Amino acid sequence: MLEESIKQRIENLRLVLRERTPAAITADTDNEPLSVKDLEDVSEVECGKGGCLLIEKQVDRYLSSEALTNAAETLLEIEDGGSAPTFIFLDLETTGFSATPLFLAGTLFIRKGHLKMMQFLARDYSEEGAIIAMLDELLADFDFCITFNGKSFDVPYVRERAKYHKIDLKAAPRQFDLLHPARRMWKHSLPNCRLVTLEWHILGRRRIGDVPGWEVPCIYHDFVHTKDARKLRDVLRHNLIDVVSMAELFVSLAGAAKC
Repeated sequence: MLEESIKQRIENLRLVLRERTPAAITADTDNEPLSVKDLEDVSEVECGKGGCLLIEKQVDRYLSSEALTNAAETLLEIEDGGSAPTFIFLDLETTGFSATPLFLAGTLFIRKGHLKMMQFLARDYSEEGAIIAMLDELLADFDFCITFNGKSFDVPYVRERAKYHKIDLKAAPRQFDLLHPARRMWKHSLPNCRLVTLEWHILGRRRIGDVPGWEVPCIYHDFVHTKDARKLRDVLRHNLIDVVSMAELFVSLAGAAKC
């Protein structure tokens, strides 16, 4: 069983690192700018606050919905007599640490028995309000929002930027922050509980060729200026890896809790 688990994690990493499109590869080869509209699975979406881009894909190849459902039954509180709670994973990419726009919201959830990834992407700073409004509408469908350090960063960030855009947030899912149970479980056995550290020691893999987090804002600012989405594609992959890792860590925490 352990050997099979290791093989599956290696295969998951291989799939994540190969998350590139034929259009992107061609653009790299020809050294031509890549239009954001040529990214994989991109569509334009509109709401009362304007428009942004939506990137949708099924990600069952990384993790099974059954594994996540079983983990939720272990880790998430179920009200007496209530049904199994619904949940969504959330990770933001921003242009700074405070009072600056967010430009990408990555989510992962179960829809009709499949794992679905939805990323809301702003083509420029003016589309932040649309991302927040659409994210709020999506979050309203779930009982729990699962983040990594989200209680300190992601959730307050969304609230603060919503105030800036005069958006009255309707969604109020309960928060489950993976960082805190991870610290309780592994703080004495690991050098730290950063997500990349947990990926290495708990999920059994290390990131190769990933965009460093500190570089993400610079890449986005450059994209807004040049409209060349080649490097932005790597930020989308970085966000996907973050969200998939959070889901895998959720399953690992549930497994450790049962031991």
